[in-house]
Amino acid sequence: MPWALYHVRRLFLLSADGERRPVMRSTERVDLGRPQQLARRPLSISERHRVEAGHDPVYGRARARVRPRAKGWPMAEKLFATAPARVIDKQDKNLEREARVRYLFTSDMWCVL
Repeated sequence: MPWALYHVRRLFLLSADGERRPVMRSTERVDLGRPQQLARRPLSISERHRVEAGHDPVYGRARARVRPRAKGWPMAEKLFATAPARVIDKQDKNLEREARVRYLFTSDMWCVL
């Protein structure tokens, strides 16, 4: 089975009364390949941006948190992760709008730490 490198973005938001809302997410397949080959990409991203990375050489999984989770809600998270190529590209309908309104993000600001 081929593996993929995924670009994952998540918004953890609160409702008007302070309750946790369902997490909004976007998952985009960036590349396909062998686990060991793809694991180099998140590790490279981690070094370049000086962010946390994790690597499991036995299974080939790797992850780089470009925008790590905060301690509490609301928060935004962005990461690159490798996994078997079974996940489809998807994005919650209002993710970009919510990110803009709540975090004053534009789509390219997801790249900024």
